[in-house]
Amino acid sequence: MEEDKIKVKNGNGENISFLKRAVNSYRSKEAVNVVVKYGVFGVLWILLSDTLLEMFAGDFIIYKHLQTYKGGLFVLITMVLVYILVNSRVKKAQNALDESSKAIKDLRHMAYYDTLTGLPNRVMFVSKIKNLIDKSKEEFAIAFIDIDNFKYINDTIGHYAGDDFLKFVGNKISADIRAPNLVAHIGGDEFAILIKNFESKEKVINKLENILNSIGSTWNSGNREFFISMSIGVAVYPYDGSDFDTLFKHSDIAMYAAKKEGKNKILFYEEEIQEEILMHFKMANKLQKGLEKKEFELYYQPQIELSTGRITGLEALVRWNSSEYGFISPEEFIPVAEITGQIYDLDRRIIENVLVQKREWERQGISDLEVSVNLSSKSLISSLNFKRIEIILSEYKVDYADIVVEITETAVISNIETVIERLNVLKNKGVKIALDDFGTGYSSITYLKMLPIDIVKLDKSYINSKNNDIKDFSIVKFIVMLSHDLGFKVVAEGIETHGQLDYLKSIKCECGQGYLLGKPMRVGDINAIINPRH
Repeated sequence: MEEDKIKVKNGNGENISFLKRAVNSYRSKEAVNVVVKYGVFGVLWILLSDTLLEMFAGDFIIYKHLQTYKGGLFVLITMVLVYILVNSRVKKAQNALDESSKAIKDLRHMAYYDTLTGLPNRVMFVSKIKNLIDKSKEEFAIAFIDIDNFKYINDTIGHYAGDDFLKFVGNKISADIRAPNLVAHIGGDEFAILIKNFESKEKVINKLENILNSIGSTWNSGNREFFISMSIGVAVYPYDGSDFDTLFKHSDIAMYAAKKEGKNKILFYEEEIQEEILMHFKMANKLQKGLEKKEFELYYQPQIELSTGRITGLEALVRWNSSEYGFISPEEFIPVAEITGQIYDLDRRIIENVLVQKREWERQGISDLEVSVNLSSKSLISSLNFKRIEIILSEYKVDYADIVVEITETAVISNIETVIERLNVLKNKGVKIALDDFGTGYSSITYLKMLPIDIVKLDKSYINSKNNDIKDFSIVKFIVMLSHDLGFKVVAEGIETHGQLDYLKSIKCECGQGYLLGKPMRVGDINAIINPRH
């Protein structure tokens, strides 16, 4: 086998050499054991037999004949004895050899195959690629696969279920990959595929899409259903690298870019992607400095009761004015924070600042104002970070009936059962729930039925129709009517013209926000509006 030629570097090679030395030592000891036993028997035979002959043989002639018979008997007995000793030791040696061979085989398998999925591991995958580069100049592709949001499964139902999911994915991928191609589990929630005889990007994409279709979009564990998606990066030899390390790095960069673009994508490596990734890492570093320096500030955008023009609520929106880089748009740093996990810290700070400000407004006698705060899908799904948010909510004495937590459909499709469970925890504290950007997802109407929500926020893409599209207006009217029938309040986002405002009033949409009604403002500017005496 080819793996016999692989030089093991993980310590198992030392174990194999130790076993071989142990077997050789065992053989040597057994040989000495046989010789010693044979020598002891020979000495005892001579002493005892000669003594007996002297006692019973009175005549020298008889004694001489008996000595001859004794010699023949000795040869016969020793032949039998040696056969018994040698055969016994040979059997023991063979058993020891079989056991050591099995141990060597098991260790070799452990060195080159993943114990969880049974697939080739990173060591085997690296060796195959390097051998292919050394011995053949044919074009091939490496596909690097990372399971999106795998941590949610571990956090929600435990690592045993996570292991079952990895086995499920490994089985599905390996069922679609045939030699000379190869699939490997290279660690954690990451798999890699070698696709030999590369012909075109289209054929590689078709092969990978077939694998994704075979895996499916959902996975069930007990009574729970999880949404499945995977981000895949592909690098092609020799165009994207002439050695394994470069190819693997570039496939990893392409995978990372696929995640950055919204996950559940297949991307081929390009030099432009690497430049974007470098910019992403720079942004992550800037973001960390901003968090350490507490450079983030909350602006509040008014939410207006359309029939009266009265401010009934405020949406808290985070803004970043970096002391080093100036104003940085949320569209630049929020996606980066989502990927790096810095969103957890940011979410907690935003929620805590909102509660502090709400408490201050209540102290001033402003108690009939709803304050909305956005909660990322990651913070909602992560058990640890959601617990931290619960602790923050328990530390502030405010009227939680006036606190609105806004979630997006992205959070829902990740794990709907966990989302429902977490939202009910918030509602038990009195918090209202708003489904933000409604109408942008493929199954939003289903969520109206399933989720414990109070408010539907109509996505601004329907309100800001550039051509006054009658279809968009019809959809808006339908959503408003449906939401009212289900008992939900509707907040229309992105109102920028009087025509949009008049139409929303005509279909009985109760609330709205947008630049026509009020831009996001600092606390001081908001205070001047909601509390002129402040």
